[in-house]
Amino acid sequence: MRFLTFNAKNFREIEYVKYLPEEVKHEIDIVSKVIPFKTNNYVVDYLIDWENYETDPIYILNFPNKNMLRPERYQQLKRTIEASRPQKEIDDLIMKIRLEMNPHPAQQMTNVPVMDGEELKGVQHKYRDIVLFFPSQGQTCHAHCTFCFRWPQFVKELDMKFSMREIGKVMEYIRRKPDVNEILFTGGDPLIMDPATISKYFDVIMAERPSNLKNIRFGTKSLTYWPFAFLPQFSDEGRELLDLFKRITDNGFHLAFMAHFNHPNELDNEVVQEAIYNVRQTGAEIRTQAPILNHINKSSKVWARMWKKQVSLGLIPYYMFIERETGPYNYFEIPLAEVYQIYQEAIRETGSFAKTVTGPVMSAAKGKAHIMGVVENPSDGNKYFMMQYVRHRDYRETFKPFFLEYDEEATWLNQLTKVTADNLVG
Repeated sequence: MRFLTFNAKNFREIEYVKYLPEEVKHEIDIVSKVIPFKTNNYVVDYLIDWENYETDPIYILNFPNKNMLRPERYQQLKRTIEASRPQKEIDDLIMKIRLEMNPHPAQQMTNVPVMDGEELKGVQHKYRDIVLFFPSQGQTCHAHCTFCFRWPQFVKELDMKFSMREIGKVMEYIRRKPDVNEILFTGGDPLIMDPATISKYFDVIMAERPSNLKNIRFGTKSLTYWPFAFLPQFSDEGRELLDLFKRITDNGFHLAFMAHFNHPNELDNEVVQEAIYNVRQTGAEIRTQAPILNHINKSSKVWARMWKKQVSLGLIPYYMFIERETGPYNYFEIPLAEVYQIYQEAIRETGSFAKTVTGPVMSAAKGKAHIMGVVENPSDGNKYFMMQYVRHRDYRETFKPFFLEYDEEATWLNQLTKVTADNLVG
């Protein structure tokens, strides 16, 4: 199957889209000027139920709609475009809307390390044992998720992109940081790179291998968006990629795919299942993660079904995230209390092997804040969120339970008030 990309310029060429109402296509035209839009022929042909596209989770995952912008902003942009205003005026409005959408949540820019006076702009080092590497050739994806918290990576006008090619510098940085034992290739999607390019990066890792580097990860949604990359019968590159993974594991690295699956529908065909099998045969392990999203997977039944399916395919459920406060956050957000209830009901339905998942988790400025439960103070009946950081900028602060005031409407950590011991005693 040949890889075909569809975006804001050519999406009307998709055969199924030709039958959609013109109003829907016009919405895509407008919103895609703000939110990066890209899909491909596998997603279009294999994953979307076009007869029910309005509620189909994968359609919503890929195709922007007007509700992903604030109503007043959508109408303002629509009027400006339809009035054929000067392009600079339109561009300025688009940029204004983007900047209102919190393009770098959780203070990501503060994670960029410095070595010998030079900022390593393609690296993030937030947690002491892992370094994130953004290879320049991997800063796009096979398709763009509408909820993506790294959407600025795909907007050149924002000039907020993390990327670099000099992995030798990353190896030197890791060598100087003995607590680091992992490197995570991320993006974008690093597995959009061809095997030869990835292999060149690995050649440098092998040539300059710091003794403390033990684990290699790829953060990727390629198993959902282009599983043909892992099927040798479709291309020589499929075999080359699998051989590279085998080479990595044969050289003593623990290789982990941090695979993004947002809905069980992404797992229900033979193509992705064969791809998963092939990757696992290389010695790599596949861990799964996803945010819980309104309009896509806001259901304990959906999550339970997804985790059960993942376990049956040999995958390891890893994280249930809470959608970050960026991009079209207002469209996808769910109150924390409701998220925890969905998690609780879902995990109860699964078997033991799905209990590896940590959730619900917020990737906040200080670290990954885990909602452990909702508890009630017997002395006064007040309820609280019981929390802990499973990852923290200061590792000494991890796994220390703390309490936040319970609020049924809150959707993010900064909307909650921390509780002191005096509050709990009452």
